[in-house]
Amino acid sequence: MEIKKIVACVDLTPTSIKGLEWAVELAKKFNAELVIYHELEDVYTMKKTSASFGLPAAPDLEEKSAQNVKDKLEPLVKETGVNYKFLIEAKGKTIDRLPVVIDEEKPELTVIPVDYERDIPKINSQVLVIK
Repeated sequence: MEIKKIVACVDLTPTSIKGLEWAVELAKKFNAELVIYHELEDVYTMKKTSASFGLPAAPDLEEKSAQNVKDKLEPLVKETGVNYKFLIEAKGKTIDRLPVVIDEEKPELTVIPVDYERDIPKINSQVLVIK
């Protein structure tokens, strides 16, 4: 079995953080690239709601929110020796976006928290579910 790329879906819950820890260890074992995916659902909703009222959202809302997520997660991967990148976006709900991200990134393995287990049929890679 060859694993060159792993996507870890992290929503900042304790279960998803545990999933990130598993993904880091697997990335080390297989010398795989690690993509840390987080969907800024609240930012997406705020931008959409603001637009529906004709009001602009704060111009740096997405950037500041993404940096906040990065600041929380980077200490978990920074000193591990793993080749990683963050994919933080505000394009919708994780349940809808995860299959799209997987199709774009084309990982051999996706690590998800149990909350997204129902999405496994939509994910085009092997899946490790973390409980």
